[in-house]
Amino acid sequence: MSSVNGVRLTWKSEIAFRLEILGCILILPFTFWIEAAKGDKLFVVFSLSIMLISELLNTAIEKANDALKKTNDSLIQFSKDAASAAVFVSLCLVGISLLNLVFI
Repeated sequence: MSSVNGVRLTWKSEIAFRLEILGCILILPFTFWIEAAKGDKLFVVFSLSIMLISELLNTAIEKANDALKKTNDSLIQFSKDAASAAVFVSLCLVGISLLNLVFI
């Protein structure tokens, strides 16, 4: 059950993950309430899933890097920034999928 433990630990340590879960809880009912094509609804569900996956991977990369080296290192900072950028891109995808659902 290490997968469940990973979600639990991320929930406890990362406010961003808790906010993203809250966003999913708010967005998913809206997604199924609004009249739209099934494909558009699926796009929202997939983009929310990608957002959560990227946040979990971002957290894993940050924690692994912190365990590896506590001092400032440009390569570690680069990997943390790149992982954070992946989360940002996934959030943009969520926004695009919601705009597509509502306006197109």
